[in-house]
Amino acid sequence: MKANKVRKTGPWALLAGLGLVVVVATVIGIIAGYEKLHAIWVEQCVITDMERQVAIDSGKMVKADVIAGVFGLKPGANLALIDFAAKREAALAKIPNLREIRIRRHLPNRVTITFEEREPIARLGIRGQKGASGKVADREGVVFYCARGTQLLPIIRESSAPGTAAGKRLGNRAKAALRFVEACHEPEFQELGVLDVDTDKPDWLQATINTGTNYAQLKLAWEGMDDPATPVSRASLIRQLTHLRDAIRTRVGDGTVIWNATDFSSPGRIYADTKGKL
Repeated sequence: MKANKVRKTGPWALLAGLGLVVVVATVIGIIAGYEKLHAIWVEQCVITDMERQVAIDSGKMVKADVIAGVFGLKPGANLALIDFAAKREAALAKIPNLREIRIRRHLPNRVTITFEEREPIARLGIRGQKGASGKVADREGVVFYCARGTQLLPIIRESSAPGTAAGKRLGNRAKAALRFVEACHEPEFQELGVLDVDTDKPDWLQATINTGTNYAQLKLAWEGMDDPATPVSRASLIRQLTHLRDAIRTRVGDGTVIWNATDFSSPGRIYADTKGKL
């Protein structure tokens, strides 16, 4: 019976084995060293002094402590463990009053947060109900709650309760009403004195205006008003408002109770009715 032969290990195989052991040990050492350095780094990012380490804007509607709460910024929190990008998106979704949030990290343990609040240009209400709902809209049509300094803003009356929810954007005829109110904020049309806009009519907007000599009703329609974001719609609206303003300036229609700016058969034709009723 033949004896089993024992294969001898050559020098190259031995060197390869030793090399592998060295590589593994080196990798383990690097990982351990990285984890230790990372732990030291993370430890340095803990908030121990809010006043020194955290700087947050305080706006007219949104206060610094609200932002701090959404981002989880408090004594003991670790800046290295906060996902600021995700927290930013959550803050914008939760607080519709905010238009933008900017974050600056000052390594290792400081952060600065600044933000831009939305500026309301119209209050919102419901047709048939007195007063406003407490909700407002900015130029982008985003709806949010704001009572401070809004009492003199015109009211856009939506057709049915509860109206557009906070955090959503105005749509349909309410969006056209917003474009009308926005245009009347411009110096060239401020004299139209828009007080409120009713969006319930099927083919036009019905507004109450203060012409400087009396209060009157306005029936307004323009080309593309159902798609008010287009340049064509904007140009048509400005053309209608220009003709309306010029007609009011003539003073021929003093005492007018209804201004009709809806006729497209004769573009720019404005009608003044001193007796009629809507």
